Order: sequence, then C-alpha cells, then structure tokens
Amino acid sequence: MTTLPIAPIDHRKQIILKAVVTDYVRTADPVGSHTLMTQYSLGVKSATIRNEMAELSEMGYLRQPHTSAGRVPSDMGYRLYVDRLMEAGGIACAEAAQVRRKLAARRAEVDVILEQTCRVLSDLAHHASVATHPMIKDAHVSHISVARVGRDKLLAVLVLDNGRVLHEFIQSDLGGIDPVVATNYLMEKLAGLTLESATAIEALPQESPQFRGLLSAVVEFVRREFESVEETDITTEGAGYIVQQPEFRDATRLEAILSILEQRRALYRLFSSVMTSSARGVTVVIGRENPLEEMRDCSFVGARYRIHDRPAGTIGVLGPTRMDYPRAVSAVDFMARSLGEILTALSVA
Repeated sequence: MTTLPIAPIDHRKQIILKAVVTDYVRTADPVGSHTLMTQYSLGVKSATIRNEMAELSEMGYLRQPHTSAGRVPSDMGYRLYVDRLMEAGGIACAEAAQVRRKLAARRAEVDVILEQTCRVLSDLAHHASVATHPMIKDAHVSHISVARVGRDKLLAVLVLDNGRVLHEFIQSDLGGIDPVVATNYLMEKLAGLTLESATAIEALPQESPQFRGLLSAVVEFVRREFESVEETDITTEGAGYIVQQPEFRDATRLEAILSILEQRRALYRLFSSVMTSSARGVTVVIGRENPLEEMRDCSFVGARYRIHDRPAGTIGVLGPTRMDYPRAVSAVDFMARSLGEILTALSVA
C-alpha cells in the first residue's frame, strides 16, 4: 500500500476539512460554504469559508465534482482526516453485549463462526465485510488421528490449535496394528509441532514398515496442506450494503466491485497491506492507495485477528471512500478482538 503524502494545514483548514468530511459522509451531497456556515459553528463568514475551501482544493484535500457543485473530500483529504482529525469512535455497551450473545452460541465450527462474525460486522458498520479463514502456516498440531475406512485406506483427521480441522483419505497398510495404537504413534511424533516442522519428521529405521508407511503418508498430507497456505478460504457478507450506496448506482461500477468480492486472489491483494503488517490495530486503505484498479473508489478498513496472540487472519469492511471511518474502525477493531477470543477458546476446548 502506498500512503498518500500529507502536507500540513493550519487549524482553521483542519476544522473546515473535518466538517466537509462529516457532512459528505452523512448526506452524500457535495458540500458548499453556505452549508458549513449554517450547520457548523465555525465562527467565520461564508466568504472566508469559501476561500479556505478553495485553498484546500488547490492543496489536493478537496475536489469539485462539477463546476457549480460544492466540494467533496479527495483521497488525500480522507487520509488526513483518518490519520489526524478523526475522533475515536466506539461500540456501545449494549451493542457489544448483543454481539457477544450472537457469537456465543457459534463455537462449534470455524466456518459458521466466520460467517456470523462477518454478518454482525456488516450490520455494525453498514458495509460489506470480508474475512480470511485462519492461516495454517503458523498453526500447531493439537491432535492427529486415523480411522480405517477400507482395505489399505485410512481417514486422517488433523486438528490445529487455531480451530481448523483438516482431513484426507490416505493410502496406508496398517496390517494388524489397531488404529488407536496408530493414532497414539502419530500423536507422539506430531503433536505440538507447527505444520512446517511436521513436514520434516521422518520415521526411525528400527520402526516397523507399517509405522514408517503410515507416517510417510500423513506427513505428505500435512505437506500438501502447508503448501496450500496461500489458498485460504475467504468469507464475505453484506454485499447488499454496497448496492445501497449512491456512489455505485452506475451498473458498471457496481458490477466491478461485486466481481472483486468473488475473486479470492484479488481480495488477497487487497488484504496484503494488513496481512504483511506486524503492528496491531486497524489499517485503513483509502481510494488510490488500493492495489486494485477496480477498487480505487473504495476504502478498506481491516485488522488482523489473533489466536493465542499469534496473527491468524484478516477481517475488515469494504465500502466507498465516503465512509463513516470512526464507526468502521471501531467496528472492525471490536470484531477482530471478539473473533480472536472465540477462536482461541475454540482451539483449547
């Protein structure tokens, strides 16, 4: 992500820019000097406000969509607002309690938890929401078991400490070895290891051919899962909120955005600024900072959720640059922390 450069502006211009952003987010209409003078206590005349807005336009913080229209914030104006002018928002106690009640009953399946979390986030922020499933790259093996399902055919089930459950049919001849004994053997070899470490485990020469064959087949299964780490699933909810935005009444623009929500690789490019950041907290990507050409009219507000205090995935909202950033940042931050708490509890249950 390339952050737009910000030139310093004086206090009056900051107040006016903040008022323009606030009014435009609320109404979706270009903002004129008369509106600012009558609806905001700026303490100056309309002519002064008009001159200040003209200077803000020359500096790149405002733009004029039509000659006769008022001004709207530019991407650079939104960036200054988010970084320096935006007041911290918050999730009301009643809302937080309601969210926790909705999620409390969804502790059985990671997929269901992510769907419900994204649905709640969309309703909180009034924007489309997206989330990656927990990454398996840094996950540890909590449990590994095998069950016989046919001649020389086993079902291997791998449970990770981030709540994900992976399974695959493998070819292996246990001979007369009981599957419970085989499971105990695999647990001794693999439990507690990261997937990457597990791919390097080898059987000892003195171990039986059945155990060596079993471990080789399971390690190959683990290796395939580890190497497919970039293909983690993505959950999306709340596309209807995009349709409601006046910015996307044009069918071509709307189609482009809805198409992106169905493209996993494209969304991963969008997430890259969040996933590659080691810092905690919420990341805001505005307009032209976006790596996707089709999304240059949009902003993305995202954060990494953590399991056992390790980064596990990304969750965020996507909407027009005319976004209620304090609300979006608060909602994403709250839901990222809530999701991490639920998945951490699930992984140790």
